[in-house]
Amino acid sequence: MSDTSPQQLASGPKHGKLFSLSWPIFIDLTMHFFTIIINTAMVSMLSLQAVAEMNLGGQAFQFAFTLFNFINIGVCVCCAQAIGKCNKKMLRRIVHMSFGLNIVWGILITSGCFFGAKLICDIMNIPDDIYVTSKNYLMILSIMFIAEAVNLCCSSILRAYGRTRDPMYVNIAANVFVIISNYALLFGHFGFPKMGIYGVAISAVIARFLSVAFLFYLMRTRTKIRIIPKFFFVVKKDILKQIFAVGIPGAGENMTWQLQFLFMTSVVGTLGSTALATHGIYMQMCTIIMLFSISIALGTEILISQYAGAMKLKLANKQLLHSVKIGLCITALLVINIPIWMGDAVLSIFTSDSTVFEIARPIFYVSLIMEMGRILNIIIINSLRAVNDAKFPMFMAIFSMWGVSVPVGTFLSLYMGMGLLGVWIGFCCDECTRGLIMLLRWKSKAWVSKARDNYRKHYKTKTKKKGYAL
Repeated sequence: MSDTSPQQLASGPKHGKLFSLSWPIFIDLTMHFFTIIINTAMVSMLSLQAVAEMNLGGQAFQFAFTLFNFINIGVCVCCAQAIGKCNKKMLRRIVHMSFGLNIVWGILITSGCFFGAKLICDIMNIPDDIYVTSKNYLMILSIMFIAEAVNLCCSSILRAYGRTRDPMYVNIAANVFVIISNYALLFGHFGFPKMGIYGVAISAVIARFLSVAFLFYLMRTRTKIRIIPKFFFVVKKDILKQIFAVGIPGAGENMTWQLQFLFMTSVVGTLGSTALATHGIYMQMCTIIMLFSISIALGTEILISQYAGAMKLKLANKQLLHSVKIGLCITALLVINIPIWMGDAVLSIFTSDSTVFEIARPIFYVSLIMEMGRILNIIIINSLRAVNDAKFPMFMAIFSMWGVSVPVGTFLSLYMGMGLLGVWIGFCCDECTRGLIMLLRWKSKAWVSKARDNYRKHYKTKTKKKGYAL
């Protein structure tokens, strides 16, 4: 039924299994990260104004990606739990409903961005000199949002089956296609017209729809699930609640982080353009470490979801502790090497301004502590979602980010004169506070009752109901 058989589940946590799940996710996330940088770099060859014209569409895409996770975080966890239980009937229902939800959600977001592009530009106070181009770029780019929703759905299902390499291969191919088509359409090579940033939008749309075809084919082939489109829109309330119970708190926690980071970026803006540039550059460095943390966390989430579906909660606990140990060790190595020893070399990729180096160097040492807290957060929060204890991390995120990070960072940077360093100390306090609380939450075993309740509601043997069979 999946790459992780019941016998493998019974054998307990293995480093090799976690690694085989996590490394393709890491490459997939890394490719996405570097493609954004490459797109920006290619467009910057035209002009800085062209980069500014892309900004609104890029922000809309990131926001849409977060909105799609309201559904697909829950889809991956619920599918993995059903796989752990070997409940094929439940799995078929989850898969079909997840496609219906993503299609509807994708159409709504695409329509909102396409027909509301002018309103969005007005709300975002887009300058007059880039207003028309920004609006048109957003309208073209929004067409791909429905394809992105289905892509993420297919990827979530494949990852639940342990097939993390398939989305990686498809996304690598899509990214290569985007770079080549950008070169052709952006600059007018290979006989194509020179379309500027509109060419970038068109290449992104084509790549996403091609990805849909490949991912959907792989999903059907790997899962052996017979897809019947008429069942996409058959709504089963218990499955809907199950998906949203995980997905909404998960996406809410991500949204809270983005809003907090946006607010603190506005605080950094008051410190001057150099501080703002340093803030953005240093965040790119941290993202490299975060990609590793997220890949380990997603691999752990898949395994623990399968353990929870099979009600092997002792093995779920062992897997979490195993993953945390690996995560802490490798993060420590990354933090020592990237910010401390290689920090100047990484910064030099983005700038040669000596002031940026002086502002960033003290933050290197903050990262030593901050990233250790962050790895605890990311791994344990994903694992709590996997056992249906998703609300606690969301509420703690709201409390800690707005009750610790924002006030501490604002106070230290503006009132204590610590500048950008103060902002990042605030981030560090938040990550470490939540990391310790998440560890205590897991150690308390409060999640055990959540996992058992979910098992009784959805996976315990029930009498066959009429009206929905696949």
